[in-house]
Amino acid sequence: MEKERRTKMATNQIFGLLIRYVGLLLLQVFIIGKLHIHPFVQPNILILFFLMLPVDLKPGATLLLGFLGGLLLDVFSDSAGFNSTAVLVMMFARIYYVRAFASIDIQEAGVRPNIGNTGYRWYIFYSASMVLVYHLVYSFIESFRVVYFLSNIASAIMSAAVSLALIFLFQLLFFRTRKGERV
Repeated sequence: MEKERRTKMATNQIFGLLIRYVGLLLLQVFIIGKLHIHPFVQPNILILFFLMLPVDLKPGATLLLGFLGGLLLDVFSDSAGFNSTAVLVMMFARIYYVRAFASIDIQEAGVRPNIGNTGYRWYIFYSASMVLVYHLVYSFIESFRVVYFLSNIASAIMSAAVSLALIFLFQLLFFRTRKGERV
């Protein structure tokens, strides 16, 4: 009986992750990807899916999900592997970030990081770090020239700022915060 309940719960979690990924992928490809805010700004909402993966996920599974998820985005956005590489590096950094900065409670409980589970302070630093890693890797791979170093940095910072604004807006709309915690 217990085994059946765990299997059903795992199936529901996988189905929920799949629905979340497809929804964010469609949002990224058909809406966010079409926004032309500035030539240096390329926001990405799909990063939210990878940020919200459970922290107790095995490193191999984390990296594989990151690569495959980025690769699927590459297929839809014709970006020649830029997203898969950037997401893979971000997921690699995420493994070490969680080990270094997440409390034992967060690590052992298998929390899916969001504003409601981890609180504002931890989530802001976590998401800002990971989004900046993603956009730095993406912008440097896209230009592939050291000559554009400062413009790559500027592009990464501006893209990360817009992506973070979208991620926080999404978080505030769809996730409850802890009682007593203020924005």
